[in-house]
Amino acid sequence: MLDFSGNDPRALAIAAGKIQVGELSDSDHPAAEEAAVLFANGSDDAAVAVLQSAIEGSGIGNETLWSMLFDLCCLTGRKELFDELCIAYASQFSRSPPIWSELGTLAAPKRQPRDATPSIGLTGVLNEQASAQFDQINKIALKAGKVKIDLGRLRGADEVGCDKLIAVLQRMRQQRVQVRLGNARNMLPMIEGHVQPGRREGRSLWLMMLELLQALEEQERFEEVALDYAITFEESPPSYEAPPLASATSAQTQAPTAASQVGGNLDFMPLDSEAGGYTLEGVLSSSQAEPIRNLLAFGASQDIVEIDASRLQRIDFVSAGNLFNVLVQLQALGKFCTIRGLNGMVAALLRVMGVHQVAQMELRKG
Repeated sequence: MLDFSGNDPRALAIAAGKIQVGELSDSDHPAAEEAAVLFANGSDDAAVAVLQSAIEGSGIGNETLWSMLFDLCCLTGRKELFDELCIAYASQFSRSPPIWSELGTLAAPKRQPRDATPSIGLTGVLNEQASAQFDQINKIALKAGKVKIDLGRLRGADEVGCDKLIAVLQRMRQQRVQVRLGNARNMLPMIEGHVQPGRREGRSLWLMMLELLQALEEQERFEEVALDYAITFEESPPSYEAPPLASATSAQTQAPTAASQVGGNLDFMPLDSEAGGYTLEGVLSSSQAEPIRNLLAFGASQDIVEIDASRLQRIDFVSAGNLFNVLVQLQALGKFCTIRGLNGMVAALLRVMGVHQVAQMELRKG
């Protein structure tokens, strides 16, 4: 995927009603991403400063940055700054600026404890189709500096899937990300029967088994399997190292799960039955788990999943990661997902998280 309410910040926004759909042509500007995460973390003043600095230093007008700043002013009640920006905008673009919109009073999201570890839950069968999720896991882990990958809901694994998981684990360790595998015992029976001493095949399964034994802190058995590995493949096996995140039990019970399996951090409420969607509203933080599970269950019974975000003011980094992973699973089920009515700052964060790759995103129309 996620301490996303930590030090690193990003966000992006689009017109307080001026831009309607989500191509978001200038949205990859570095300042847009930085402001989006700052905003998600509740650092509103810093987000304003980043956007203002980028606009002032831009030789040509970047409408995305302007739109983000207008939206941010509306979200945080900065009417005086909004009016000043309107004059500058009209001068630069020779057209009318956005109209002030009351988007509600925002409270800063609750911060996660500093030692909170993002938890990514895998479900289904671990195979080659997991690549997209592993890319997202790596992105999430890099931002937090640590991650727990929960294996408790896996139903199966093949050699290709294990190879991809091993690769992402090795990559994260090279990037100095602390990685822990949760509920490793659930996965162990899926592969140990395929690991046979003397048979030089299934190398990734052997390495996966060693990862699982290390996660379970079964050092004696790890050493036995490592010796068999060395004899079978005629190469040095990985060394046993104690898991970097010691408080495994408490972390498993406390950390929110974000993934294909998904625990959640979104508030939702049903729309009227004719619309057949969900409404997300207010400020969404990582303190709730049930709503995303319900969103996943709801979406599984729909061909088209529509989410009304017109009253969604802010979403934090963990929640955005959870939402991404729910949408990944819905996409895998063949569902077409649309999120409508996004304000620019929320749209920016969702874009940073890759949500636009798994769902259609549409901005507020006024």
